[in-house]
Order: sequence, then C-alpha cells, then structure tokens
Amino acid sequence: MKGLHLTLDDRLTIQEGLKQGLTLNEIAQLIHKSPRTVAYEIKQHMRVRKNGRADFMMIEKTLCFNYLKYPFVCDNCPMKKGCLSDYHEYSGRSADLAYRYTLKHARTGINLTSNELAIVDEVIAKGVKLGQSIEHIVATHKELPVGVRSIYRYIESGSLKTKQYQMRYMSLKKRKVQTTPKKEAQYYANRSFMDYLAYISKNPGKYTTQLDTVHGKRGDTKVMMTLVIIELHFFYAVIIDRATAESITDAFEYIYGLLGHEDFKRLFGLILTDRGLEFSRPDLIEYSTLGEVRSKVFFCDPLASYQKGAIESIHRLLRYVFPKGKSLDFVTQDKVEHFISAINSYKIRSNQYQTAYELMTTIFGKTILDKLNVRAIDPDAIHLTPLLVK
Repeated sequence: MKGLHLTLDDRLTIQEGLKQGLTLNEIAQLIHKSPRTVAYEIKQHMRVRKNGRADFMMIEKTLCFNYLKYPFVCDNCPMKKGCLSDYHEYSGRSADLAYRYTLKHARTGINLTSNELAIVDEVIAKGVKLGQSIEHIVATHKELPVGVRSIYRYIESGSLKTKQYQMRYMSLKKRKVQTTPKKEAQYYANRSFMDYLAYISKNPGKYTTQLDTVHGKRGDTKVMMTLVIIELHFFYAVIIDRATAESITDAFEYIYGLLGHEDFKRLFGLILTDRGLEFSRPDLIEYSTLGEVRSKVFFCDPLASYQKGAIESIHRLLRYVFPKGKSLDFVTQDKVEHFISAINSYKIRSNQYQTAYELMTTIFGKTILDKLNVRAIDPDAIHLTPLLVK
C-alpha cells in the first residue's frame, strides 16, 4: 500500500486503535501502512483540548509530556481522570477534513517567483495582443515555466494583466433542422458523404482537402475560396470574383498552373465540400482543360458542416483577420498569401503544436510550398488581427 493516501476508514481505524490501547505496529498492520506513517498521521492531526480542572480547583496546572512519544494522545492513559494537564486527542473525521482541505489549497496560488511571473506576464500579454492563442504562445516559448492550464488559471484569478475578454474563444452555432427535404441535384450522384467514406476506405493514405468559401460584406465583388488538407491542417486560399461555379473553376486552374499536374494530384487529389451552388460543377474541378483526371470531389450531407470540421476550425482563425460583415474587396492575392503563411506557421493542438509548414516540408518537401508562395514566419511575429493584411 506504499504511496497511497490514507482514507477516512484508515483514520477511523487509527482512532479506534488508540482508544483500545493497541501498539503502533498493531495499528499499522490493521491499515496496511508502515508504523512511521501512522505515527506521523497522529502527530500531524493531533488536537489539544483545554483541561479546566485546575482552574476549577484553583490550583496550578501541571504539564504532561507523554504526548511526545507514542501513543501521543490521552485516550487510553490511566492517569486521565485525575490529570491537570491539557488533553491531547486524535479524531479520524477531523483529521480527514483537515487533510482534504490541505490537499486542495496546497495546489492553488502561483508557484512562481516574482521575476518568473513578470516574464510570463509580458510574453502572454504580447502574444494575446497579436491575436495569438495561449496554446500557440506556450508552444512557441519553451522557456516558460508553466503550462497552458496554469496560465488560464492565472488569467482567471486576475494574476496577469491579460484579461479574459481579450482572449479568443470558439462559439458554436445551434444546428439548423431541415424541415422540407430538397430534391438532390444530378451532380450529387455517387458523390455523397457515404460515397466519400467508401472511397477513402478503398484508397488508404490519400489526403483529403476540405473546400469552402468565405464571404465578407453583403454586396462585395470578391469572395475567398479556402482549402484545408485535414491531416496536416495545411491552409490555402484564393481570392475570386463572386461565388460562382465559373470562379471556382478559375481558382482551381490558377492553383493547377502553380503546381503542375503531379503536385496538384498529390495535394488536392481528394476534395470534400458542401452543397453550395458555387460547387455545382465538380467535373470542372476533377478534370483539367486537357481532360486529365486531377482530383475526385465529394459532398457533405445537407446542413452537416460538422462533416468538414477541420476547415470550419481554420475559419475561426481566419475571422480574426477578416471579421464577418467586413468587406473583402480590398484584399489582393498577395495579402491572402501573407495570411496563408501566418496560418501555416501557427501552432495548434491538432498538430501536436507542430506547424503545418513543418509537416508539409517533411512530407511533400519545400519545393511545393515555394510554388504556392508559402513561407515560414517567426511564431512571435504572427498576429491574427486585421492589421495583418492592411
């Protein structure tokens, strides 16, 4: 039983053993602990109760030092009835309550020096001001003496100058319920989510790219087409004119021209998207202008955005830089590429705090990233705010 904490039953057994006058070894055997553990427990939680007999008899109180040796308490002392010294007692229930209180409060507070706390405070404040998450900051600064949970606790307790309202949290919308079934379009045939699952089971090791569009202000002439390779959380985007099937086709032709046929198939050979009208020509995505097969497109179920959760998660970061309701008409492809590099240099928990850039370099090589004009950015220089693309 070495290493296990004493329970309430153990302490009640100690209390009863003291009343019965059992030896230290006998009590230790009853609770399967060492005699040293039992002795320490009694001395640690022993209470002193005042004896008023001397005051009542108006005589001088005597001092008894038997509590310095086992059994430490007066429970089974033959001199107890006439003793004028204060009583020493052990209560199993009181001892357990005191122990639980100590166990809880010994783990609270800040276990840092003032200098260490000041360093943590500055690093966290600087990163949060740039729109970085606590996870990214801690993963970047290995020298910090505390972890993510401790920092969140310090912020909640007001020990750091960073406040809770300054941090970014993900909020989930209530899922919509389909009331009237819609007739499936012809291009969805053999491209459903179940067809996608069947395809990846027959083609293991193939990377899946989730595809979507991001809109800015109502009436904008520009839309952002976004792609995420879900296994690596690698992000790419292209600015297009309007959310139409023709614009989506043009965007894929642009990417195809950058990568070439073989590299395009390696990266975007399997695509999963929603049922928006802009994706209503999957055949134009799947085939090049020369008729070469370059990809395979599947669709999520209606109102099932959770089936492409990876891209939705990246969109949460994207909205820090491109807030909802703000125009995208000022955004150029160069500015988007700067944001792409920042996102792919951002450390997230899903990648075990490795960046997508590092994973892509390891698996596909740096040449592909150079073709897409994606570069590594110093983690401390990343700021996910609208200032990134101004």
